[in-house]
Amino acid sequence: MALVLEILLGLMVVASFFVAYMSAKTWQVYQVVLIVFVFLGSVVFFNMAALTLATHRAWRTAVNQRESELAAVTRQTQEIMGDGPVDANGQPPKGIRQLKQELQKLAMDRGGVLYDVALSGVKNGLVDLTLKSPEHGLVANAVLFAFDQAKAEAGGRYQGEFKVVAVGEGEKAPAVQLAPNLPLTEAQSQRLAASKGPWTLYTTMPIDDAAVFANLDDKTKGALLPPTSLSEYAGLDRKLRDYELFFHENYVQRSLLSDNISKVTINIDRTTADVKEATGEIAYRETEKTSLQADLEKFQYERTTIMAYRTTLEQVFAQVRDSLKTTFAKNKQFAAELTAAQWKAAEDINQRTGGAQASAALRVLPAAP
Repeated sequence: MALVLEILLGLMVVASFFVAYMSAKTWQVYQVVLIVFVFLGSVVFFNMAALTLATHRAWRTAVNQRESELAAVTRQTQEIMGDGPVDANGQPPKGIRQLKQELQKLAMDRGGVLYDVALSGVKNGLVDLTLKSPEHGLVANAVLFAFDQAKAEAGGRYQGEFKVVAVGEGEKAPAVQLAPNLPLTEAQSQRLAASKGPWTLYTTMPIDDAAVFANLDDKTKGALLPPTSLSEYAGLDRKLRDYELFFHENYVQRSLLSDNISKVTINIDRTTADVKEATGEIAYRETEKTSLQADLEKFQYERTTIMAYRTTLEQVFAQVRDSLKTTFAKNKQFAAELTAAQWKAAEDINQRTGGAQASAALRVLPAAP
């Protein structure tokens, strides 16, 4: 379009020179010159007017384009900030404000945390750590929850609940000594002794979040969870857990079970001792029973012998008794016969000597049985 306009202006200039040349024959020279300058001025003005119009048109196009871009950027900024229009569910888009709120909530839920804490050593249940910076905020008796970063692909393996025993002061890399806040089992002590670090220390036990586990892939969840819990942690509608309460309750239950096991072990030892003693007593009684059995056999033999001897004695006794009865009967008969003989003798004496002497003689004679 600009090329056509320039060609048209060129033709008009040539035509103006031609008209001026033809008019010079009848007009005065100054008139021709004035007409030429007027025409040339009109051409310049026309050209400037055309350029101005093009400039206005270009600026209006640029302004409209910039306004459209500004509106788009404004909408994008509102969406980024979270001030955009709501979606079909009536929810505003998740922007920087919402993300900042979620980040603040996550930070509040997470509490203070120290990353990449070097493990200096473990001795007699005490853990020596070296911090990166003196700006750590730890004080004596503070409770920390330790995770070993080298033990898992995500999050680290939980090492336990510890209490700050001592904190180094005035050092670029201060040393911190921790002690278990809850008594450790043998397996936990072995895991603690085998730890190489580095550790991550939390001032608050991380809270359970269903979305975190649900969004992990199977490999990562397999490294963090036992196979029996994979299905439980797969959904978003599962029941959340308070891990700090869970570990404390686990310690209480473990202590109760340990006490019960100790009591049962003591009872088993006592029962074993009683069984051993009863076994010895049974063996002694078996020996005694054997001895008594032998004595019983002897006693039974003696009893049989005595019973046989008793039978013999009873027979002898019966015979003696029968003999005594016969003898007694005979003696009684003899006594009666003797009494009769005495009375007869007395009568004979009375008859010979008189009654008085006979009576005296009768008094002297023994009475019949």
